[in-house]
Amino acid sequence: MSQSSEPIKEPEELRRSSKQQPETKQSDNAEPKPTTQESGQQQSQSSLQAEIERIGRIDPYIGLQRDTDLFTSLDKWRDLRICSRVTSVDRLGLSKALDYYTKQRIKRRGGLLQVPAPVVYIEVEQHCRPTDLFLLILSFLSNPLDFGPLRDLRSRTWGTFKAYGVKILIVNNAEWLSLAALNELVRIFEKTKISVILTGSLYLNDNFNPNSLKKKKYINIHNTFLKYYEFSLLSQPDTATVIQEWEISGLRWSKPLNLAMDTDIVKVLHDASQGQLRPLYENLREIAAWKLNNSRVQINPQNISKALGICSKPISKYTDI
Repeated sequence: MSQSSEPIKEPEELRRSSKQQPETKQSDNAEPKPTTQESGQQQSQSSLQAEIERIGRIDPYIGLQRDTDLFTSLDKWRDLRICSRVTSVDRLGLSKALDYYTKQRIKRRGGLLQVPAPVVYIEVEQHCRPTDLFLLILSFLSNPLDFGPLRDLRSRTWGTFKAYGVKILIVNNAEWLSLAALNELVRIFEKTKISVILTGSLYLNDNFNPNSLKKKKYINIHNTFLKYYEFSLLSQPDTATVIQEWEISGLRWSKPLNLAMDTDIVKVLHDASQGQLRPLYENLREIAAWKLNNSRVQINPQNISKALGICSKPISKYTDI
C-alpha cells in the first residue's frame, strides 16, 4: 500500500466540530436546513469514520533481522540448488518476507515478467492438485497458455522455467499440496535442477513424517526436502521496532502515540501478540481507533490493556495446545 509522507491530523483535530453560527430565519413552507453546528458534527463523524477505515488498511512490510537471515538462506539454497522447508507460526510475517524477497529479485513491466526471472513465488489457496500447481506457476510467469491436459501444462512449465532463467521456486501454504503435487515438485527439482522451497505452518512438517505406515509413500518427498528452517517469531525488541515503524509509515499522526517509547507498553503488546505479526497489527489498529474515540485519555500500560479488551492469546507453539 502506498503511503503519503504527509502527517495525518491527530484525534483532537478530527473530533473538533465547527463553531455554531446564527441560524437564518426560514419561511414556514421551507424545509428545515441543518444548522451549521449539525453540519460540522456530521463532517466530524464522517472524518472519524474515514480515519478508522484508513487505520484498518494499515498493513506495511517492515524488514527485520529475521527477514535478512531468511533471505541469506534462500539465496544460498538457490545458488547451491538445494531444496528446503521453511515453517513458522507467524504466517503473516513469513508471507510478507517472501513477497518482499521476490519483488526485490524480479522486475515486471506492464504486468509482464521481465527476463531473467530467477525467483518464482506462488501461494496455494486451497487443496492443490498437479493441475492447480502448474496453473499457479504459469500465472506468475505471465504465460497465457494456461490450459490443456496435465502433461502439456507440465512441459510448458518446465520450458518456461528454462526460458526465464528460473533458479528457485517458492511455494507458500505448502501444507495444502496433495501428494501428487508434491511429487510433481520433486520431479521439477530432479529434471530442471531448480531449488524448490516449501513454506507454511508447522503442520507442514507433519506431512513429511514417513514413520507412519500410512506415510511410506512420502519417503521420496521427505528425502528431497531434508533441509529445514524455522522463521522466528518477533522478539520483544522486534516488536518495539514494528510498533515504531507502524506509527511512522502507517499511522502518520502529527502527534504520534509513541507507544514504542514505553517499554511496559511494548511488553503488553508483545505478550498479547506472542511474537506474531497479525495479532500485533490488529492490536495496533484497535489502539489507534480507541484513541480516536478517547482523545483525552492518557497513553499508559493500564489504558492500553483496557483498549485491547478481553481476548485469547495466540498459540505460538504446539506445546501451548
